[in-house]
Amino acid sequence: MTSMRIRPLACFAALALGLAGSAFAQSAADSFPTKPIYLIVPYAAGGGTDLVMRAIAPGMAEALGQPIVVENKPGGGTINATDAVVRAAPDGYQLLAVGAPIYLNTALGIKTPYDPLKDLTPVSLLVNNPGLLLVGSSVKAKDVKELVALSKSTKGGLSYASAGTGSIAHLAGELLKARIGIDMLHIPYKGSAPALADLMGGQLPVAVDAIIPSGVQVKAGKVRALAILANQRSPLLPDVPTIAEAGYPAMDVGGTFGLMLPAKTPPAVIAKIHAAMKKAITNPAARKQLDDMGYEVIANSPEQFGIYLREQIATWTRIVKDNNIKAE
Repeated sequence: MTSMRIRPLACFAALALGLAGSAFAQSAADSFPTKPIYLIVPYAAGGGTDLVMRAIAPGMAEALGQPIVVENKPGGGTINATDAVVRAAPDGYQLLAVGAPIYLNTALGIKTPYDPLKDLTPVSLLVNNPGLLLVGSSVKAKDVKELVALSKSTKGGLSYASAGTGSIAHLAGELLKARIGIDMLHIPYKGSAPALADLMGGQLPVAVDAIIPSGVQVKAGKVRALAILANQRSPLLPDVPTIAEAGYPAMDVGGTFGLMLPAKTPPAVIAKIHAAMKKAITNPAARKQLDDMGYEVIANSPEQFGIYLREQIATWTRIVKDNNIKAE
């Protein structure tokens, strides 16, 4: 008889504790933030991701009423910093800057101690660094159709440079081969700078890179951009047509940067951070800073960013498999 009396009391106590915990979590979410927020950047200071985050951090801090501390944690191919945020308390005080590796690591079969779709929650895709199909100044093709024809008439096809095996530029080149029928052989480099140097020097005819940094060389007339791999033209290179305008299936490929939080972060906290991001990135000074650098501002919703991540993983997993690409 005694045990039967205890069980209801125990259940009631557990229920009370659960409700109290839920109420406390809701209260914490409602009062968020009450202390500085750390924005973790998995790269060294001065890189593209770092510059984008530092452009919006002051505006976010103003909107939230608490400092946003940008903390650089390079190393491990972004895995170390990402894992640290995954393991952080899901309370909104650890915010993660993400780039293409958040989906490319999965597509390339790189083992990580986390699942980006299960262990992180999206806040927003902030900006895109659109891809470009580039040719050297000595290449006679004036547009994409002429380049495709040239590739097919050249024994062994044309060589194209990228920033390295498994980079977004490499995978974009393979996607171009599949989508527009261009005959190209991949030549990997250790970064965009040496690839562009050889393109300008005439060592190879084609390169796939992003508007940052190659847009500067296009504007200087040292290389030519035949198409931008985006859904719209860039104000930085207004005369460069999209791949769709060139007569081929649309492609939206580039180096994207976004914000994510640990999984199970309360929706109210996500909403506050998203609203602060939106206010910061539409601030005229921050927007001009991003536009001048060449970024395409997106600033979409958490739901849209989640869909984007799943689509990117599916697209690049297929490209990796079809071309037997192995991460270096």
